[in-house]
Amino acid sequence: MTAKKHTLLVVDDEADVCDSVHDLLRREFTVLKARNAEEGIQLMQQNEVHIIMTDQRMPKITGVELLTKIRQRYPQAVRMLFTGYADLDSIVAAINQGHVYGFLKKPWRPEELEAIVREAAAEYDRLVEQAEQLQHLRDELRRLQDRVAALEHEVERLRSAKS
Repeated sequence: MTAKKHTLLVVDDEADVCDSVHDLLRREFTVLKARNAEEGIQLMQQNEVHIIMTDQRMPKITGVELLTKIRQRYPQAVRMLFTGYADLDSIVAAINQGHVYGFLKKPWRPEELEAIVREAAAEYDRLVEQAEQLQHLRDELRRLQDRVAALEHEVERLRSAKS
């Protein structure tokens, strides 16, 4: 049985950037391409996206703004930002507002891109496993609370019967 590929969404208004990421990673990941934020959000709604990688400088909306929107609706999607302009304000905003997992500077080296996307896929798997464990603990806590309530009720019944 082969493991299911992680899905990577690349959002960049430059088609050649989307194409180069697709060509580099398509064997290991399912790569979706969007030319703007609206297309990216639409693809997020239509597909289970595990990793989203977006350019910071795009028309209408910045990458940080897009990642912030996506975080609200898809909290487990691992968010990455890249830009040709490494201004410190973008990086700080990306970390603070979009809760960005990784930041890449254009142009990147292929091995650098492959490594960070693999790390992002592992982070996605970790987040999913953590969410499943948390849900299991919540379910167990609910069962224990129900059991305690039943025992308390039985204690009250026995006290009443004794009086």
